[in-house]
Order: sequence, then C-alpha cells, then structure tokens
Amino acid sequence: ILVLVRNPKDTAVSYYHFYNKLPLLPSFASWDEYFADFMNGKLTWGSYFDYLVEWNKYIDNETIMIISYEELKEDPILGMKKIASFFGFSLCEEDFSRIAKKTSFEAMKEKS
Repeated sequence: ILVLVRNPKDTAVSYYHFYNKLPLLPSFASWDEYFADFMNGKLTWGSYFDYLVEWNKYIDNETIMIISYEELKEDPILGMKKIASFFGFSLCEEDFSRIAKKTSFEAMKEKS
C-alpha cells in the first residue's frame, strides 16, 4: 500500500481552492469559515488529521510505504525510484524521466 501525505497547511489551502471550484461541493464564503470546518473535520472526506493519525499506526509496517507530496515534488525521479523499488518494479532511467515529464503539474494542467 502506498500512502501519500502532505503538509497540513498546504493541504488546507489546496483543499480550499478545490472545494470552491468543484460544483458538486458546497462553496465557502470565506477562508475563516472553511478553515474552521477543515480543523474540525467537517468536510466531505472527513478530518485530514484523523487520516494522518490512522496511517501513522502503520508507519513501521513493511507492506505500507508512506511518502510525502513534498518529497515527490522536491525530487520526482528519486521519489518514483523509491516507489518502484518498494513495489518491485524494474524501470530504466528513461522510464523515470518520461514519467516525471508526463506527470509534472505543467503537463497535467495542459492535458486537463
């Protein structure tokens, strides 16, 4: 199992914009209104802090890999190599470069 975690501050900001752009979810009139719900876990997918606490229980489990968004963003290829190694995938350097290019924020934004 691969678990992706992210800095809670960055998660809150990103989630705020996501929430207000997705028509299926209720919009928030202000950051303060949203932030209170975020901190209290009253958003559609529950509490981010409960999510972190729950997965933290498995931090030493050999069948679970926890990696941070920040780690992947800082060095996508190194992050992909760690993930590939964890799952036993054998990829060449060109594969990692190709995947990094196609999964960059810019490339995905262009395709959306």
